[in-house]
Amino acid sequence: MNRLKLALRVLFDGSFAETVQNLGTSEESPEAPAKIEVPVTPPKPARSEAVALLETLQREARLVDFVKEPIDAYSDAQVGAAVREIHRDCGTVLERLFAIRPILLETEGAQVEIAADSDAGRIRLTGNVTGERPSHGKLTHHGWEAQNCKLPEWTGSDEAANVLAPAEVEV
Repeated sequence: MNRLKLALRVLFDGSFAETVQNLGTSEESPEAPAKIEVPVTPPKPARSEAVALLETLQREARLVDFVKEPIDAYSDAQVGAAVREIHRDCGTVLERLFAIRPILLETEGAQVEIAADSDAGRIRLTGNVTGERPSHGKLTHHGWEAQNCKLPEWTGSDEAANVLAPAEVEV
């Protein structure tokens, strides 16, 4: 159908027909096809956003080091001290990258109104949910949502796209 419209426009619009005719020739030689130079932009190295997030949490909060470290040999006090620092640093990263806020502001345990048109992706009903949609319920978790998403832009090589932390070698 689009070809038919184009053909009709060429037939009935003289200036458009001339423009179409001139597309196939260059100014130097009317018979030679015009050379169209398309700038070549190298493709960005592939890196998933999940890897970018893990790399940031590792770099700024040492999260991967902590999770991969066997902790059985450490005392509860040693683990607790490490967790405090990692907890704080992970929270700082998440706040900077996502500005995470609660979906509902009421305190957990409070009775909340549920709008008839509420999105199931934002408010999940649990418990005895049958028949007609309830108009209120007890808040068991206020939920979280990201106010933005500012992951770092990857500028490294394809070979390093999945690196969470480079190996370090002291010389």
